[in-house]
Amino acid sequence: MTDKKRIINILLYIIPPVLVMGVLLVLFSANGFYPYGEKSLVWGDLRQQVVPLMINFKDILDGKSSMFMSFENAGGMNFWGVFFFFLASPFTFLVKFVEKENIILFMNIIVMLKLMTASATAMVYFRKCHEKLDGGIAAALSVMYAFCGYGLMYYQNNVWLDMMYLFPLLMLSLNLLTKKQKVLPYIITITAMVIVNYYISFMICIFLVLWFFTFHFDSVKQFFARG
Repeated sequence: MTDKKRIINILLYIIPPVLVMGVLLVLFSANGFYPYGEKSLVWGDLRQQVVPLMINFKDILDGKSSMFMSFENAGGMNFWGVFFFFLASPFTFLVKFVEKENIILFMNIIVMLKLMTASATAMVYFRKCHEKLDGGIAAALSVMYAFCGYGLMYYQNNVWLDMMYLFPLLMLSLNLLTKKQKVLPYIITITAMVIVNYYISFMICIFLVLWFFTFHFDSVKQFFARG
């Protein structure tokens, strides 16, 4: 690969997240959302559950509370279960660097970062698994994936967005598993999904069962025909 082609290839991976960031920043600026104003994307479960728990988690990161017993919720509780249901995302740890009163505004940035990451991993999937697909089309599809209905509606359950950027990696790992018999990428990806959100991972497991029968449809049909 020549230097020019290598640079173009690198740019193709950068373009989708940059476009996602650009679109969101334009929308934020036009409507007075942080960092250009005082409006926040926070609503629904994001306001009632996620943000308060993130404030609690910041106290834990600052050494003011404990993962094993937090007295900032009801009469006190173990925080691990809540963490793995609502907060088990690498982006959650960014609250360490944000003042508690600004976390509700900082959620705008976290949503943007997660959608950017989703577009980046989608681009990786398209480039690795659909090599004949034009780079520009792959970039456009990656941006469309980031702005799909799921992402724009369910960002209020913020940790669900982590599944958006992990799902293309899951599909890539399945491609490597079936075509090159590489098991490790699949194990790493499905483990990461379970850790990030075991609730959605339950549905991912159902998808994998359906995918298995779809992928091996001919083999399954022949098996039942013999039976």
